[in-house]
Amino acid sequence: MNARVGELFDAARADAGLLQTALRVEQVAALAYVAAADGSLQGDERAQALRFAEHERRHAAAFETMLFALTVPVREHAGPEDLDELLPSLRASGRRTALRELAELEGAAIAGHQLMGRRLLALDALRTVAAVMAGGAQHLVVLRHALGETPLTNAYETGH
Repeated sequence: MNARVGELFDAARADAGLLQTALRVEQVAALAYVAAADGSLQGDERAQALRFAEHERRHAAAFETMLFALTVPVREHAGPEDLDELLPSLRASGRRTALRELAELEGAAIAGHQLMGRRLLALDALRTVAAVMAGGAQHLVVLRHALGETPLTNAYETGH
């Protein structure tokens, strides 16, 4: 999955293509969080997934706005088939696997955002990418904590 998202970003050649790819990945992330909430996640994790889905929809809207600013119309939106293409086992997965797949998707999106940071020419779009990437990083910390992994922030807080 991580490789598939990377391939999507690598294939984009211009600002519009990078933003279209980022839009698709954010839309799939929103669908993924809803699917996990409707599947194996319960209680606080389910509620968190639904909050994150809303964040991802807002990230997608930000990228869509950037595309409109470049006069690029958005004619398609990600659907269930896109979710199944990037995360084929998410819907049937257990709690731990769902959290792991969501974390991998966030990690892949962040890697894509980093690539965008190196390749984008439009400064306003770069600012948007930075804000979205920060949100994804926050999601990743929460997901890693739920998986019992040491959050990335721990190294900055303790030096270990």
